[in-house]
Amino acid sequence: MLKLIGRKTEAVFDWWSVGHIFTYYAVTKLLLLEQLPFKDAILILIFLGYSWEFLERILENLDYHKRFFKEKEGWMNRYIGDILADIVGFLLAWQF
Repeated sequence: MLKLIGRKTEAVFDWWSVGHIFTYYAVTKLLLLEQLPFKDAILILIFLGYSWEFLERILENLDYHKRFFKEKEGWMNRYIGDILADIVGFLLAWQF
């Protein structure tokens, strides 16, 4: 059954989603993405978001990562929830 909010192993959104919103708000402001056309800016943001998730996926399989994080992210959280949170952060930066 689909859980909307909960642990990252089983839900679409978790507490890290809040961090994604703040991070991508800052990324949008720091990279001045709001000065680009909307379509270009959102494509850059989605590319950055999926690149980060791909890097996290690689790090999950390394011993270094296992020392800090005991649970692996579920695919719904990683590829849907986190990216949607990134987009929310981007949209907030775009508007304000």
